[in-house]
Amino acid sequence: MAAVIGVVLGSSFGPHLLPQAREWIIPLVALPFFLATAALLCVTYFRKVAKFDPATAYFAGMPGGIAEMVVMGAERGADERTIGLIHGARIFLVVFILPFLIRLDHAPVAIAPAAEVTGGVADWSLLLWAVGCVVVGLLIGRLLRLPAWHLVGPLAVSAAVHMSGLADFRIPGWALAAAQVGLGATIGCRFVGLTLKTLLRTVALAAGSTLILLAVTFAWAAGIGALTGLDPVLLTLAYSPGGLAEMSMVALSLALEPGVVIVHHLTRVVLVLIGAPLGFRSMDIRTKS
Repeated sequence: MAAVIGVVLGSSFGPHLLPQAREWIIPLVALPFFLATAALLCVTYFRKVAKFDPATAYFAGMPGGIAEMVVMGAERGADERTIGLIHGARIFLVVFILPFLIRLDHAPVAIAPAAEVTGGVADWSLLLWAVGCVVVGLLIGRLLRLPAWHLVGPLAVSAAVHMSGLADFRIPGWALAAAQVGLGATIGCRFVGLTLKTLLRTVALAAGSTLILLAVTFAWAAGIGALTGLDPVLLTLAYSPGGLAEMSMVALSLALEPGVVIVHHLTRVVLVLIGAPLGFRSMDIRTKS
């Protein structure tokens, strides 16, 4: 399902994005400062309010992916189950809440249905392109050990195919719908085995950090939108504390430009992967001194 979503998101890239590249320089340059602000507030929240130990609070408060933060936290003595639950609940809450908040200030847009792959030699050749992107993307993503390789690999191959003009295929609507159902079910499955008390406490703590992240996101999106004239709704999705796949699919469902959201979230993932260990090491040094 993740590979199918990756191919769908990759198909949103194309030559039309290149003329817009200059417009996104300022949001991308501002992204590290946004991440530092969000991380500082959330880590402080988990230390002061949730009373987590320093390592658990740090990686629970980082605006990174679940798998990466769990692995990094476990290597440094943090409670990996707590980190995974907090990030899983955060993504669940953002996916559940953010589209409704955006709809309050964004008029619904009619979305053209995805092109169906049915019959005909040309149509089946396009289907083969889609399958090829999935297979090649999974192989490349695994070999290069890309973050979220099952999603990012097919996404990168599909984007390269579309931007180069080799093919302009679209995933059938039924396949996209199935992938979205699978994605939603996967988010819900992260809460398996929890007692009601633990679940409620986790969701309550995650709700607090999510409110902080959303407030910071809306503030930065509004500020950068006023400065650059860019759509603050699209900036909100680009800066939002949800996952890459989830926020990109929200952009797609709102008929916004998912390619912009993807670029910002991939940049966020890389920045957090590099910056989180360095920040923790610096914090550990200060604590010992």
